[in-house]
Parts: sequence; C-alpha cells; structure tokens
Amino acid sequence: MWAFPGHNGTVVVGCDSSGESQNAVVEATREASRRGAELVLLSVAEHRPYWPDSRAWVARAEAVSAQQAQAAADCAMASALATDRSVAVRIAIVHGAESLELDDMARHSGLLVLGGRGDGGQLTFSRGSTSAELGRRFHCPILVVHDPGRPVERRPFGPDSVVVGIDLTAAVDAVLAVAAAEALIRSLPLVVVHAVPRGTDADRAAIGEGWRTCREALREIHLPAGVPNRLVITQDDPVPALMHRVGHADVLVVGTHGRGCLAGLVAGSVSRAILDKMTCDVMVVQPDVNASEAIPTALAGHSSRS
Repeated sequence: MWAFPGHNGTVVVGCDSSGESQNAVVEATREASRRGAELVLLSVAEHRPYWPDSRAWVARAEAVSAQQAQAAADCAMASALATDRSVAVRIAIVHGAESLELDDMARHSGLLVLGGRGDGGQLTFSRGSTSAELGRRFHCPILVVHDPGRPVERRPFGPDSVVVGIDLTAAVDAVLAVAAAEALIRSLPLVVVHAVPRGTDADRAAIGEGWRTCREALREIHLPAGVPNRLVITQDDPVPALMHRVGHADVLVVGTHGRGCLAGLVAGSVSRAILDKMTCDVMVVQPDVNASEAIPTALAGHSSRS
C-alpha cells in the first residue's frame, strides 16, 4: 500500500451542501483509490451563535444543524459510491469544528480534501470558516479541489503534470517531497518552478545560483528515476509564474509559511492568491508536514502496483 509521510491513514473530505463539496468528494474518492486508503466523509454540524438564548431554541438549532450535516454526508456517500465502489468509505459527523473528535481523526489522516468554497460561497481558509479550523487541526497535506465548471483556457504546451512552486525556504524539502510523491502515484511528470526576484541583482549569476540550489534540493529528496522532471527558473512574479504553467488537469503544490488557521494563507500571500485564482487542484503543504519518508514509501507502493 502506498503511504505519505504519516499518510498510512485515511483520506478525509469535508462535506457540506455546496456544489464544490460534491466535486471534492469525487476527487477524494479517486485519491483514496490511488492510495489504497479508507475514505472518511466528514460533515460538521455547526451551531449558529445567533439563536435566542433559550433551551428550546438551542435544542432546535442543534437538531436542525445535525439534520443538515447528515443530509450532506448522505449526499456525499452517494457521490463516493457512484465514483468508485471499491473504496472503503464511512461517514463521520462531528458537532462543531472545535470538536475533540477531530484531533483523533487528524492523527490518523494522510490527506484532507476540501472544496474551493463552502456553504454560502465562503472561500476555503477564509478567517472564521470551518475549513480554516480544519486546516489548523489537520497536520497533513491539504488538497483544495477546483470548480470544474469554471471557464479556463487549456495550457498550450506540455502534458498533464504535477507543478510545484518553491521559494527555497526551510520547508522546501517537505514541499518537494510531497510533490514528487504525488507525481509518482499519478504517473505524471514533475515541473519545479522557482521565481528569481527581478531587479539589477537578478542577472545571469543569480539565475545560475537559483538553478544550482534547486537542483541540489531535488537531489536531497532522492527523486526516483520513475519521475520525469523539469526545472523552470523564471523572473516572473511567483503567482503568474505558476498559474501560466498549469492546466485544469494538473496538480499545483505550494507551501505555507506559518500555522494557526493556516497563518501563511493571509491576504496578499502567494498561496492565498493562487487559491483565489486556481484553475486546477492545489495541494497545500504546511511547514510541519514530515516528508522524510515521502519518496521511499511512495516508491514502494508504486512498485507493488506495477
């Protein structure tokens, strides 16, 4: 069985009544199938704070939110079964995003899958959202699924691929290892993109140094021969540098720079801008993801399926 670093557990997908959530369920089912993992349909019964402060109203609010959560989970189950009946799937309903049940679930999860928007059109990881709380609780890579109905232009060059943006921060090993593992299990080439700052200092020497540093990072993660790869050094701004190199069938892997409701995904950050403009699925790798075994375990699982 294939496993990520700490990813020998389940694939968890957040379920609500939005169309984006149903898209996420379909993709999460495929992810579970690729990994040979169990799929957990997570539905959060949120209790709204604006109900009148009386026992009758609170009880009614809790009953309504529980019914809505169950309905969303049932719809997700139907989508999962229609996508791939070979995947083991179960429903988990928790009462509130702060539920202690999520901690145990997070410890055994290898991948969290979310839609690009939730109920009411709220952007993924926006402040105060359920997805932001889930991102804070889950310490595994998070796959944010794009809306397939969104109009996009097909990329005019190259095959489908896993594209990863690196900025040579301390978390570069984790980001690269997760991207390489994704490329391996999907049988796709890996495209590594690094944006060199513009200006008088961004001359041939700076570009050459960026190239050497990125190649060294690739060597350090022991990229297997089974993953074709290409390195792109560009002076474009990071967001267009990545967005111009992905098509709707690609996977784009990015890192963040902090925790606490995904502190790296604040307004103005590269990761936030990419999620707002994404036309393909985006995998977010948090700084505390342990990627030391990503390539060996992915390679072992890939070999066992060949």
